[in-house]
Amino acid sequence: MTKAKEATTPVLRLTDVQKSFGPVHALKSVSLEIHRGEVIGLIGENGAGKSTLLKILTGIYQPDRGTIAVNGATMKFRNPRDSASAGIGVVHQEQSLFTNLTVAENIAMNGAASKGYGTTFGFYRWGKLNKAAAQTLEIIGSRLNPKTRVGDLSFVDRQMVEIARAISVDTSKNATPLVILDEPTSLLERGETAILEREIRKLKDFGSVIFVSHRLDEIIRNCDRILVMRNGELVADRVTTSVTEDELFKLMVGHESHATKHERRARPVNETPAIEVTGLTRKGKFKNISLSLHPGRVTAIVGTSGSGREEFSRALFGAEKFDGGTIMLNGRAARGWRIPKAVKRGMGFVPAERKVEGMVGGFTAAENIVLTHPGDAAFGPFLKPWKRNKIAQQWFTTLDVRPNDISQNLERFSGGNQQKVVMAKWLNDPELRVLVLDHPLRGLDPGAAETVNEQIKAACKKGTAVILLADTLEEALEMGDDVIVMRDGIVSASYDLTVDNPSTLDLLERMV
Repeated sequence: MTKAKEATTPVLRLTDVQKSFGPVHALKSVSLEIHRGEVIGLIGENGAGKSTLLKILTGIYQPDRGTIAVNGATMKFRNPRDSASAGIGVVHQEQSLFTNLTVAENIAMNGAASKGYGTTFGFYRWGKLNKAAAQTLEIIGSRLNPKTRVGDLSFVDRQMVEIARAISVDTSKNATPLVILDEPTSLLERGETAILEREIRKLKDFGSVIFVSHRLDEIIRNCDRILVMRNGELVADRVTTSVTEDELFKLMVGHESHATKHERRARPVNETPAIEVTGLTRKGKFKNISLSLHPGRVTAIVGTSGSGREEFSRALFGAEKFDGGTIMLNGRAARGWRIPKAVKRGMGFVPAERKVEGMVGGFTAAENIVLTHPGDAAFGPFLKPWKRNKIAQQWFTTLDVRPNDISQNLERFSGGNQQKVVMAKWLNDPELRVLVLDHPLRGLDPGAAETVNEQIKAACKKGTAVILLADTLEEALEMGDDVIVMRDGIVSASYDLTVDNPSTLDLLERMV
């Protein structure tokens, strides 16, 4: 390929790509171009078609019609290997590394990466394997030792390995690689995000990037152009320098934000706390935690990785044991504390890993919603299907779950819509007193995040005390009535936001 042709030929061109699943049109005539050295932001609500598009690009799905051209050549991807051979690599939102293997072995798991130098008759040639991995890591500016076991790396370093594996696609024909980053920052701390964003800019030097994120600020900060999807269609293509977050929100959801400001409730003087913790301790995780949470108030807990806030929140719900201290719920001591007792006493818990701990993928959405609190749907040990469906449909309408199909298996919904169903499962408890939310907005598009936040506010108005482990400090300050800062397993600061006015810098200083 001549340099002139390479400069004008798109790295990726899609023309009239369509995909349906039964009556659902997941993609409707999507056409786009991506050129060398571009970082393209791809945004849209959960269920807008982004995941379907990425699965077509990586060979997991095949389009019903339309064409895909990579570096000027028309392609038909029958499987992920075909996609990798064409120069397309992907970094998934949920890491897919083998933690018991080395960095080099994980990079070689990309079939195109190991081809020709990684193995002989099924056996590794360690010298060449490690050398090839080191060369790939050098391209992205990483100094990781290829011989290091992945399980010994930090999360951000494992993300670097994911990127190295993604760019180790087959580029033997001197074609430009295309790297897809699917929510790469969703599980990173602020400092780690800065490191990853620096690596994204380096990728522009030798390839092109599709950057998928629900965080509009980082999309604007890192991308050259932004593609907006809604209801399976590409509805906008904007240059980053001429667009705002508010405009992107409206393009994504079809209307302006309806978010209401959280109405803070002053800390009551003589009211019985919804939950009161005294000296709660778990060796090696957190120690001597004492606090009181009152009905109708949101207590946001912030801290860096290793602060102990996740373990503390799980101990409150009985999901992890604690070594010492007491928990009082509405003035009554919690003894022999385990999840069943916590649920019976009016507690709910939305975990960070919703697919692992928050839902039953093989159950329908309706079955998941009434799983813990069937209410009127219960008939002895059985359920009344019509009543269950009525309850589920009410929550689908309230939370705008898409697609509006309560009989569909929950695992087939997008992540944001799964999160809405997990929330509904606990909000369906008429006696909900304490709701623990572990990163409830993680992986949610702005529209879905707005819906979840409105439900948090509605629960507070009904008298529920909320514990919020926020994704960002801004989220904690926006949604919280109280903010607790944890560092190294202890409470390093506490703020009543009806009285105090801490900045994000104030919180950061107490976190590190």
